[in-house]
Amino acid sequence: MRLLLGLKRSGKRSLKRGSTHAFLALTLALTLLACAPSQQLTEQQRVEVFQFVWEEVRRSHYDPKLGGVDWDAVREAYLPKARAAESDAAFYAVLNQMLGELKQSHFGVIPPGAFVAQEEARQRVSDGEVGITVQLVEGKPVVVRVRNGSPAARMGIPPGAELLAIDDMPADAIVQRIRARNLPEVEERFEAYLAFRAYLSGRVGSTVVLRYRDLDGIERTATLLREATPGERVRIGFLPELRVRIESRILPGNIGYLAFNAFMPPVMRELPDRLRELRDTRGLIIDLRENPGGIGLMAGGVAGYLLPRETPLGIMRLRDGTFGIVAYPQQPQYTKPVVVLVDEFTVSTAEILAAGLQETKRAVIVGRPTPGKALPSKIVALPHGGYLQCVLADYETAGKRRIEGIGVQPDIPVDLTREAFRTARDPILQRAVEYLLRQSAR
Repeated sequence: MRLLLGLKRSGKRSLKRGSTHAFLALTLALTLLACAPSQQLTEQQRVEVFQFVWEEVRRSHYDPKLGGVDWDAVREAYLPKARAAESDAAFYAVLNQMLGELKQSHFGVIPPGAFVAQEEARQRVSDGEVGITVQLVEGKPVVVRVRNGSPAARMGIPPGAELLAIDDMPADAIVQRIRARNLPEVEERFEAYLAFRAYLSGRVGSTVVLRYRDLDGIERTATLLREATPGERVRIGFLPELRVRIESRILPGNIGYLAFNAFMPPVMRELPDRLRELRDTRGLIIDLRENPGGIGLMAGGVAGYLLPRETPLGIMRLRDGTFGIVAYPQQPQYTKPVVVLVDEFTVSTAEILAAGLQETKRAVIVGRPTPGKALPSKIVALPHGGYLQCVLADYETAGKRRIEGIGVQPDIPVDLTREAFRTARDPILQRAVEYLLRQSAR
């Protein structure tokens, strides 16, 4: 376990082998849970659910003082609202408003029934995809990546295209609903990424019609057939099934490229062989874009292949002890320069790894700022259906830097523009390649 996860412990608490929730730092933003819908809750049942959530937070939070929040006063303020909610949906919204008083990520109530991060996409089923990533570029929804071999690639949808509509939903309408919340810029981009991912997903075999404007200003329409999301099926605890995938290849200029979409056991199983394939490259790019995290302590396991000495990456602080995330040297060691790619959906464990490699100066970070959602959490079942995700530990880097709510700031920031896609299908990746080629030429 220590070699796999990079675990070092002090204090009283221990991590049990096979524990499914103790240090799971996976954002709920993409969670889709197919639970049996509950009947309308009675007032007494609402009180039971409310009290369960309130007490679980008070019992489990790493800080007995809850960061200075008067939790008793919060209960008095929100219990009447929970009782008076006009529907179950409104009741669960009140619970999430209450959790919002803590001002931390990884707190949330998942109501019974299908749940997707964006409320307007709640009933969508996300087992199929078309292979594109849409993010806000210059304030507009733009296709920033097209997966090779995907339905979108086969239809010729180009990176840099401005998305105008998904079926009968105007893309601008989605953006305006997000903007109405007056979020900070990086949080707005985070929410937009989630919303468009939800709308683009659907049942395998279903179709979706996309209207977009290409880089020459020509409006086009494409009908795409959704295909199964690639990757190995992994399920841990109450989390939905994840499709975990790892990709590696050698880019022009003999630059290694490694990407994986979650910190889950299949990655650690395949990582040594992938690194052996890339050992003779001039530099390595680790792509953590669109990586929502996973098993938090795996950050140390991955870093162990890049650091030749035992190296602390950070500390998890619990109520009754602390855990150090430590990189223990692993073989094969990759010794050439390393770049890590990040963006607004590099979250949780992915942020922990990026921050640790940046702080130790083992990697240069390229891309867009991460959202600062790094706290480890657990998921527990609620009375009468649904789930609660709540924080178990605080996290700070080895240099005692907190990234929660702050994020990882790139060493080489890339402010995407649509024009940049005329010369590079992936401007962030291209910037990383250029940096590594300059380094190897010295």
